[in-house]
Amino acid sequence: MELFTLMAGLCLPWLLGIAWLRAPWLKATGITWPTLLGYGYLGGILLTTLVMRLLDTLGIRLGFFSIGLTLLLLTLAGAWLGRKEPWRIRLPGADWHSLAGWRKIVYAVLLAAILIRLTGLGLEIVWRPLFPWDAWSQWATKARVWYELGHLATFVPADVWLGGELTGAYTDAAPYYPPVIPLIQVWMSYSLGRWDDTLMNLPWLLCAIALGLAFYGQARQWQISPLFALMFSYFLLSLPILDVHVALAGYADLFMGAFYGLAAMAFFHWIRTRDFWQGTMALLFGLGCILIKQPGIAWALTFLPALLIVVMPRAGLVGTAMLAAAGVATLFVLEDKDFHLFGYHVHLRFAADWHPFWQNMMVMDNWHLFWYLVVAALVLSFPRLLAPAYRSMTVLLLSATSFLAIVFFFTHAHAWAEDYTTINRALLHIVPMLLFYVMVLFQEAIHSPRIMATAKN
Repeated sequence: MELFTLMAGLCLPWLLGIAWLRAPWLKATGITWPTLLGYGYLGGILLTTLVMRLLDTLGIRLGFFSIGLTLLLLTLAGAWLGRKEPWRIRLPGADWHSLAGWRKIVYAVLLAAILIRLTGLGLEIVWRPLFPWDAWSQWATKARVWYELGHLATFVPADVWLGGELTGAYTDAAPYYPPVIPLIQVWMSYSLGRWDDTLMNLPWLLCAIALGLAFYGQARQWQISPLFALMFSYFLLSLPILDVHVALAGYADLFMGAFYGLAAMAFFHWIRTRDFWQGTMALLFGLGCILIKQPGIAWALTFLPALLIVVMPRAGLVGTAMLAAAGVATLFVLEDKDFHLFGYHVHLRFAADWHPFWQNMMVMDNWHLFWYLVVAALVLSFPRLLAPAYRSMTVLLLSATSFLAIVFFFTHAHAWAEDYTTINRALLHIVPMLLFYVMVLFQEAIHSPRIMATAKN
């Protein structure tokens, strides 16, 4: 019985997401099956947490039956609404069968390597108790309390809790953080029927799987060849830091990187084709970042300059450059000032130290050769980075890196970079988006000579 309810806990959010992302008004008929599966799971798990919050608001005690029945009814409703939508989806083996010769062998080897890696990460989750610092100091604390009580008890700062100002309140290291991550763990605990600080983290494995599926699916939507798309999917899923966040499950950063990456990939497609489904996914997953972690507000805002470039291609580029210059000047003018922003106490002071970034990105084994690949792509494609086809994508990249630069060079967070505690976690947020961007640049670099040769002939 426990195995059945555990599988239901893992699959119900996935089915819910798939059902509603195929709603008639989203026009998902041209979407590849990996894309639908990837976006379906992450959209479904987020919707599951919103359902739990709604049930709590209505005064309904949280439990497997109350949550599961609601998810099942919503899934059936979504499936009924999309019952007339055609399934114009290629079968999973179609890409492999479309290849010939050595390409088919390499494709199979890469796919096997990905599956073996994911299996190993799943075993790490099952074997290892709740270990990472933030996981048990500010996420699972809420999960345990809410699981035992059956409702979302209030968490407050330690001084308020010690003062006894609120009856029935609790405290932990981050009382004001969004509830999505602990609610995922609560749902899995109810699915198990008991508190289990290992099996409740299986959604981190599904998050990685969904990220890989969405990345591959969106690459194929971009008309990138199956082998090239799978190769870059392997690059993504084999990154040491990403794998660490799966194996040492319980942090929010993997989900943040997945949501931001899925929003960015959909945004890139929308820029290119104005596809309604892609545009909707960019909006929904971009806003979803806000629900994952406090910095998600800033990550969602990074889309605005790129959107401005889409709406006003020429004026937007000039306006964005002027705003960026004004923003940098403002940072120096407000130096040594204190603010409270997005729930953080911020003290502005310029302190640029590149050594931790060089060590973590280029010297250590945290990222394999990922950042060398990024540098190579940017150098090879430099003349076209601000071409109309890539301008908005490049601006989104610049916005994202500017946000990280502000955090690590102008605030007290530079200490977290110097002691190597936060630097890689923050970089993980942009890596899926950045790797997709790099893949597109390499694809263009490979095919441009062929196109020019064909034109000359």
